[in-house]
Amino acid sequence: MPRIEDIEFARLVSDGKVYRAPCLVYRTTVDGRWWRKDGGRFLPEDFAAVIDAKPEYIILGQGIMNRVEVTDETITHLQSCGAFVEVLDSKEAVGRYNELFAAGKDVVGAFHLM
Repeated sequence: MPRIEDIEFARLVSDGKVYRAPCLVYRTTVDGRWWRKDGGRFLPEDFAAVIDAKPEYIILGQGIMNRVEVTDETITHLQSCGAFVEVLDSKEAVGRYNELFAAGKDVVGAFHLM
């Protein structure tokens, strides 16, 4: 089960595996090849698989040093599947993801690692 163990600049560790690119972390798997249309923004079309998963919570990690822009349109799009959406810097987002994960919530974390 993908609990996040650590996050640093350009590095996320989940279940002992190191990821060095933006990641989508689901309760049962990690998509370590998540590429976005625009590296500086989270756009609605970047989240098709997340919307299909219909999680209770979506945690957006905006980055360690650089802040990825999250548009109102993106938040509204993510909420369309009924999820609560939280936007935090990536270190705070990992803490929140792990808290929800430990509580048994259906959570997806989207993490920008820079």
